[in-house]
Amino acid sequence: MVVLREEEVLGKFSLYSEEQPRETPRWELCRALCGECGEWIGQEARPGAENGRERLEALAAAEAFYQLTLLDEALTPDSLAAPELKLEMGKRSEKARQLAQEKRLQCGELLREQGFYFGGMKA
Repeated sequence: MVVLREEEVLGKFSLYSEEQPRETPRWELCRALCGECGEWIGQEARPGAENGRERLEALAAAEAFYQLTLLDEALTPDSLAAPELKLEMGKRSEKARQLAQEKRLQCGELLREQGFYFGGMKA
């Protein structure tokens, strides 16, 4: 397990999400998501991955950002319409997912194997 630096994860998260550290319930949620993702990524790290700590912290921040966008989308309507106005919510979670995927690719050799296929093949 690699121990990630909480302040580094929070700093990168703030850059990705544009959320600012404030004493609000929303920032406490952001802090909690960063803590959970930091612990999760630290546990997924291969032994000896300390030299890639910065990339792992960026991945944890991106994962926390993705989770925040999913929560936001779960709590807001997809669109809002009035007689002469229609407001559609963007694809923020899709973009956050793409960011997290890209960060995961950059950490490939630092993480334990994610998938395993057990089965037969026919020729």
